[in-house]
Amino acid sequence: MKKRRICTLLLVITLLLSGCSVFLVDSVSQPQSTVANKEDGWYYLPAYTNYAPQGLPDFDQRQDNWKARQGIWRFVGGLWSFCGPSSLAEIFWWFDSKHEDPDGYPGDGNNTYPLVRDLQAPGVPIPGPLSDDHNFNNVNDAATAWRSGRGPKELIEQLAWYCNSDFCRYPFIRGIFGTFQNYLEDGAWQWICDAGLQEHYRIEAVYHPEFTIICDHIQQNDAVVVLFLFYRPHASIFPTFRISHYCAVAGVNLEGYIALSDPIQNIENPGPSPADHNDAGIVSHDIHAINFSCPLPERASWWIPNYFSVGPIKLGGIPTYALIISEID
Repeated sequence: MKKRRICTLLLVITLLLSGCSVFLVDSVSQPQSTVANKEDGWYYLPAYTNYAPQGLPDFDQRQDNWKARQGIWRFVGGLWSFCGPSSLAEIFWWFDSKHEDPDGYPGDGNNTYPLVRDLQAPGVPIPGPLSDDHNFNNVNDAATAWRSGRGPKELIEQLAWYCNSDFCRYPFIRGIFGTFQNYLEDGAWQWICDAGLQEHYRIEAVYHPEFTIICDHIQQNDAVVVLFLFYRPHASIFPTFRISHYCAVAGVNLEGYIALSDPIQNIENPGPSPADHNDAGIVSHDIHAINFSCPLPERASWWIPNYFSVGPIKLGGIPTYALIISEID
């Protein structure tokens, strides 16, 4: 009985630590990733003046109480859980910017391409002067609190509803957090269809994605979201957690580097606040070195050994899944 209690306690501690690995990541030191020479071998998704001036946007999921608070997560203050819809919002915004009037600007009131629409945020238009699809508070407006899908919703919250994040579409189901892969796919496709663009895009789900596949798609200006499984090297118990994390890929280097628009950490540009990142011109494309000897070869052929740290705990990221969104010529 005593041994069982000890094992149960260890399990609870491990789960709490795994929850804190996401929840507390904005308040702990981040390991600095190896930075490759950006002049040699890099390819980034291109920039568009209206409005993705730095390439892929880098929206932040740590806003507006976007947390799972049920079950064990209420003991650690909640778990930031909107990485899926935040990453999807970055991709749709980037594609939308590609097709908007290059002479336009956020707040001009012109919305000619339907992939991202003006969601009529109730707050004062930022930057304005007019309500617009590329206003910063069309990403998220602090005036509309997240109410598990009820009430007004801006871009990331709309996509969370489409993707059933935290099972928000099923309020009587409790204790499930994050966004399942099939819901991410279904939500992305439904969003494209509702925009009337189903003849212009295709989506593809890839499990155990090879790094070369990601590189090929980025170089073709396709958009890629990667799901990383958290892994704790040298752990004697529970080296992997049930928690995973979505990131959109901003750029790649065939020599073994990847640049991520990470919705929960900003290594390259740590200064701006989460709300500041609603401006698609403020990005932190975090560069990570790839290791091609994955500790879980049955799950992936590559990984990021030092994805981030929580105090003394070092967490790696193992890519188990990718969602690829491509334009049809």
